[in-house]
Order: sequence, then C-alpha cells, then structure tokens
Amino acid sequence: MRVEIRDGGPRVSKPTIIVGVPESGLVGTITCSYLIEQLKMTERGFIDSDLLPQVMIVHNSAVTYPIHIFGKDNLLAVLSEVPLPPFASLEVAKAVASWARSLKASMVIGVTGAPSKERDESHGDGKPTVVGVGNTESALALLKSGGASVLEDGVLTGFYASLLKHCNSVGQSGITLLAESLTQFPDPGAAASVLEVLAKLLSLNVDTKSLMAESEEIRLRSRELMQQTQQAAQPGGQQPSAYR
Repeated sequence: MRVEIRDGGPRVSKPTIIVGVPESGLVGTITCSYLIEQLKMTERGFIDSDLLPQVMIVHNSAVTYPIHIFGKDNLLAVLSEVPLPPFASLEVAKAVASWARSLKASMVIGVTGAPSKERDESHGDGKPTVVGVGNTESALALLKSGGASVLEDGVLTGFYASLLKHCNSVGQSGITLLAESLTQFPDPGAAASVLEVLAKLLSLNVDTKSLMAESEEIRLRSRELMQQTQQAAQPGGQQPSAYR
C-alpha cells in the first residue's frame, strides 16, 4: 500500500476541498482545525499509508487515523495531525489530487505559512500578509474575486508544491494560500489571516475572534507538533515556503 483514501461520507457534487498539513507556523493545521470546529464539520474518512509515521490519534477515548477527512455540505477538509516526511509528502499530495479529480472538485485549496523574518522580528505582532497561487485561470479568477493578493513571481516548495503539481497533472484546479508566519513557533495569527481570506473566497461565516483569544493556549498546546514538524523536514528537508 502506498496511500489509501477512505471516504465514507455521502456523495457530494463538485466540492471544494481544503487541505491543511503541518508546515511553517502550523498554519495549515490550525486553520483547518478551527474551520472544522466553527462550521461543525463531521468526520467522514481518513488517509492512511505505510509511508506515514506509525501513530494513531486518540480523541475523546476514540482511536483515529492521523490524517482526517471532514465534511459539511459541499465543503470537505483534509487535516493532518502529524508532519509528513518528505518521502511521504509527495505520495499523499498525489493521492489527494487524484481523489479530488475523481470527485470532480470545483477547487482544491491548500493553506499554509511562509516563514517570515519580519514576523519573527515582530514576535508575531501585526497582521501578516496572505498571498495566493493558482494553477488555472479559474483558480486565479477565484483569488481575484475574493480580493486575495496573487503571488506573481516566486518558487513554491514542500507539500503544497507537490499538491499543485499533481493537480496540474490530473487537470484539477487548485489554489495555495500562504500567510507570512513565524519560523520556529505555531502562529495562530497567521491562521486567522488565512481564515479571513478563505471566508471571502468561499462566502463562509467564520469568526476568528476566539482563535485570537486562545492564541497563547494554542501555541503551548502545539509546541510538540511544531518540533516534530521541524524534525520531519530533516535531513536535507527545506522549510516549505514561497520565495518572491
């Protein structure tokens, strides 16, 4: 087995799929977790692979797989609670792109952080910039219609580069949203900025006030995952980012 996606939820028509995995600032994980909670999305499946770390997650005394699939109406979310080793990252990205295409997804939206020296120097204060990358005309049109800034020149690396690459190869429209983020610490502020852009793009009603109110608690709770994410990128791994 390389990668297996099990989706036991009801059929959906042309869903939007949001993907969050632990990378810079844990922006993807924090964003997806908060969105799932706020929208009361229900778990409908999981992703498994013999390439992933051999761990299971326990929530409310129930054992679950570390990469979850949640859904509500025509919105699906893929949330990883474990960092993806570089050799697994490619295969998971490939499987998600193919799965999205099989569902005739209207859009795949990756959410992540881009390590920022300026954000480190400000200790996470201020409102981080969010930019978007799209792989098709429809993806770029969605970004612009939502008022998102479009990255015009640069290099995308890491899981989300693989995800867009394989979306390209199967003819699936995809977007990646990147927020300036802390390099060494979880960054709920960056996640809040991404959520605000997502809300505009998808006409979602998401209030980020409680996320910001709980930011310190989230940082403390997520420290171990942040350390694991940094370790998973070694040796030879790069901090996922976008370079202008």
